Amino acid sequence: MATHHVLPTRARWNMAVLILVSMALLGATACDGDEPADTTAAATTGSDEQASSTDERDIISTFDRSFDAAHRITLEIPDGYGNHGFAYLKSGLVETGVSVWVVDRVYADGCRADGSRIERSPDGTVEGLVALLADQRGFRVTTPTDVTVDGFSGTYMERTLPRKTDPIDCFASRFQVWRSRGNGNRYLGHRGQQDLLWILDVDGAPLVIDAPLGSDASEQDRAEVLEIVDSIQIDPR
Repeated sequence: MATHHVLPTRARWNMAVLILVSMALLGATACDGDEPADTTAAATTGSDEQASSTDERDIISTFDRSFDAAHRITLEIPDGYGNHGFAYLKSGLVETGVSVWVVDRVYADGCRADGSRIERSPDGTVEGLVALLADQRGFRVTTPTDVTVDGFSGTYMERTLPRKTDPIDCFASRFQVWRSRGNGNRYLGHRGQQDLLWILDVDGAPLVIDAPLGSDASEQDRAEVLEIVDSIQIDPR
């Protein structure tokens, strides 16, 4: 006959408490493991996909729900660039890297944004958006030229904010450029900044690839961002 040993009352009470504490700890660990903390500051997209990596290519988002639900933009980012959610920027420089935007409206006068007109393309076309960006007050702009990125046609231009224009002297200390349908407002915060713009018609959407070059960027930095843009692929989902 088997002998049954009965624990004293205090011992049984201590063991019950130990079991309950162990179960609580296991439950907390499972929640932390199943739901890792989001360490990015980017907004949620329609596909809940932020700038990240897949198959050795990096993903970048416009944060426009309709566009990101229909397209995925990937590119190759070299070492030394950080993921800032809305853009990949080179570490140690003022603002040099690559971002993508679905532009909605453009500030006519970005330095006086509080009283500026905010204009849409008058005919709703990418060509109309190109005209707004080429004529935007406050920039030195190169002659727009035809360009193709991953099979999508559009226009390329370079725009420079002169050193004499200090965004600190503008409304809210920002030189406002455009409003987007996902990333929010694009603004400049540093004098002498240059932006390389590819304005593309992607299935009717006005996609702008913006490669900013801070005043401290070198020719090598410029070559790097051009290589990044050259690596861009825009694929349907």
